[in-house]
Amino acid sequence: MKTVMNNLKVILVLVVLVIAGKAMAQTELVNSILPPDHLLENIPWLGDDGKIESKGLFAFEDFRGLGQKDVVSIYRQSAPVSELDKPHNQTLAICFFDAYTQKYIKALQDEGGPIVWVRLLNETDLKSPILVVLRDDLKGNQVIRGYACVNNQIRQVLDAQSPQVFAQFIDGTVNGTILVSAKATPKDTNSAEHVFMWDKTKNLFAENTYKGVAGWAGDSILQPTPTAVPQVAKAIAVSHPLPTGWWDEPFDANKSFARLKTELVPQLIQKNQIAVLGQKANAFFKEAQKNGVKGKDFAVMRSGYYTAVASTLLDMKRNSDAAYYLKIALSCQSDNADALALKGKLGQ
Repeated sequence: MKTVMNNLKVILVLVVLVIAGKAMAQTELVNSILPPDHLLENIPWLGDDGKIESKGLFAFEDFRGLGQKDVVSIYRQSAPVSELDKPHNQTLAICFFDAYTQKYIKALQDEGGPIVWVRLLNETDLKSPILVVLRDDLKGNQVIRGYACVNNQIRQVLDAQSPQVFAQFIDGTVNGTILVSAKATPKDTNSAEHVFMWDKTKNLFAENTYKGVAGWAGDSILQPTPTAVPQVAKAIAVSHPLPTGWWDEPFDANKSFARLKTELVPQLIQKNQIAVLGQKANAFFKEAQKNGVKGKDFAVMRSGYYTAVASTLLDMKRNSDAAYYLKIALSCQSDNADALALKGKLGQ
């Protein structure tokens, strides 16, 4: 009897130690993710049935295909209990486990309005899982974004907004198709106002059809950088704040575009802040559309922007990256003289 009791005590002690070990690991994980005075929140997962379900504060996923469990979490700034239900900003964080330091490193930090739901696309044809997020921007719009691991870094691969966003994910698809509408959840491609499909060559979602529905902000113009990160241990957290106007008021499209090309492009690329540059360019082009820049004029501006990016990269001896953005520039405007001249310099 004593032997049995002693064995039970040993088992109980082991159970307590395991629980304590898990608690310590979780505490270390929380400390590595959360800034001071912030609280973790439950993740609202969107299911196949369209229902939202909270499954906990953390989600462990393998974004890099390394077998290690990267962490998805959502947190907010701490507030009194009486104010916890009020509208507030939330930060989405994806953290990679660094085998060298045995710690978690932030690979993504996206701050904005309350998150409505998140959905993980993990089709076998995709190189890595894609996390799709829908959030309110506290300004009367909803923003749908997608994030994937490209060249060993988390990249934003989808970005669109509307007063309301309804999304449907096609089951069993091999190329990651998202049906989107600003009116109601689309049942098929015929009822969808926008169809985003995964483009393997560019590693992002590209719009397959665009019907110009009133109230929709327009096509996603985000383009990821193809530059690889040498080591996971050196991955840098990338912040994706909601775009804000960096131009002078009242908005002057030509004046602002000149500043984008001559100031922001070289400054931010030299600082290796291409993601930030993409945000600012995206905000500018949306504002330009709102102010009547359309058709050929809009295409010329987009081509000029990507040409400026390619030119700056070429000056930095980043020829492969320059060729990538130059191709986008010429796809927007095939007779862009500056782009064609740059093509000659690249020997293409």
